This record gives sequence, C-alpha cells and structure tokens, in this order.
Amino acid sequence: MLSVTLILILTACNGGSGDQQESQDSDEQEKKSISIGLDPYDYATVPAYLSKEILEQEGYQVEIMEGEVGVLYEALSNEDIEAFIDVWSPNLHSTYLKEYKDDFEVAGTLYSDMPNGVAVPTYMEDVNSIEDLKQHKEKFDETIYAIEPGSGTAQTTERMVETYDMQDFEIQNSSTAAMMTQVQREIDNNNGIVFNAWRPHPMFVRFDIKFLDDPKNSWKDDDVQIGVTDDLKEQSPTAHTLFSNMELTLDMVEEWQISLDSEEKSAEELAETWVKENQDKVDKWLEK
Repeated sequence: MLSVTLILILTACNGGSGDQQESQDSDEQEKKSISIGLDPYDYATVPAYLSKEILEQEGYQVEIMEGEVGVLYEALSNEDIEAFIDVWSPNLHSTYLKEYKDDFEVAGTLYSDMPNGVAVPTYMEDVNSIEDLKQHKEKFDETIYAIEPGSGTAQTTERMVETYDMQDFEIQNSSTAAMMTQVQREIDNNNGIVFNAWRPHPMFVRFDIKFLDDPKNSWKDDDVQIGVTDDLKEQSPTAHTLFSNMELTLDMVEEWQISLDSEEKSAEELAETWVKENQDKVDKWLEK
C-alpha cells in the first residue's frame, strides 16, 4: 500500500511539472517579434502605436514599417510584415483586396461603417450633392483636391469623376497635409473648394464642412480591419488575440489626432499614456 501511494504521489508531481513545463515551452516557442505596416495617415498611428505599446509590455519586439498603401499590401502578402492595421473593406481598397485577398487573413475590425467621400465648406449652401458640382464648377476652379495617387481614396475620386461625367474637373493629388493646407487657405478666404473627406479625421473639428450627398453611390461606407499573415495565429497567438479584439471609436481617434498636433506629443507618448489609463480595456483585448 505504501509503495502504491508513493508511486501515485510521484506520478501526480511529475504530471504537474510536465504541465508547467509544457506551458513554459509554449511561451518560449511563441514568436515575439513582429512588424506592423503603417500607411501615411494620422488616424492609423492609433492602432499601430497602441499595438506596439501593448505587445512590448507582453515581451514582444515590435517594428513599425511605414509605406504607401499598395506597398504595404504587397509586403503583407510576401510576409515582409506580419500585420497591416488599415485595411478598408470592401470598397475603398477594392483594387488591392482583389489582388491580395488570398494572401492574408483579417484578424479583426477596428471600427465599422466609416464615412468617406468629398466635402465642401458649409457656407456653400447651393452645393449639397456631388451632382451640384458641375452646375457650380466655376466656384471650384474646376478642381477637386485629393490625396496621394494610388490610395483607395484617390482611385475612388477618379471613378467618381467618371460616374458623374465631371471630365471638366481636374483632380489635384497631394499629401493629406498639403490638401488640408489648401482647405484652410480657401476657407480663410471664403472661397469654394471640394476635397476628399473621411472620418476619423480632425478636419470635422477644425473646419465647418459637410459631406456631399452621393446619389450614384460612388462612395460607400467601409469597415477598417487588421490584416495579418496566415500563420500569425499559430506563431504569435498573443499578437493575433490583440488584433482580433482591438476596437476603437471615432471620437477617441480624433482626440488622439488633435493631441498630436496641438500638444506636440509623439504617438509613442500618447500610446503609453492611453494604455496606463485603460489597462482594463487592454486586458480585455488580450483576454486576460
């Protein structure tokens, strides 16, 4: 009886040690280095740098890789980066999704039904629809201000011009910052201007502007998602869990963007502060 009891005790102890060792081995085997793709839009710094801060607390080494949208889709498909945090689906990035949709998976959705389109100052009371632009084209110097060529927004602007038979208009592409500088200049002079607009962006806080109605549905609301490599869940489950659960609000993102400008704080500092003040939410994203 004594021998049997000792054997059972030893077996139980060894079993417990084995389970603990298995857990340790699993943690050690997790790949804890990751590259996150960041395109050139202020709102995208929020999920990028929040992810970096949170994963570094979990022992990860995180690199933010900056690039244009098309470059980042290609990098994700080639597994040169593990995650791209600004996938607009199904409309705005439709060209890239058609080309690369089989090369990555969607881990989660940051926010749904994001409005985007073209806007004008609210003092332009006679212009409330995209169809009104042709009738008042002289007020806009026959120009539509748009962001970088190759972006989903710029591509949709080109399709909008065709759909509404607005070939008299020239599309003036530039960086987002340059476009917003032009918006500021024209509004200060009470001039007409039509330009790319979307949320999240502090333009709707800084300026008194309005989206134009789009009766021909050139612009459609999108979900903003996180694309990851097919093997991320297996190789880096902590990162995959975070990307699956992270959700943001428009107000939070736009407050972040305003802080970047007005308080001269870096994205890293804002991320660190936000994580400290919202640890309960972070734990929920990590399913702790």
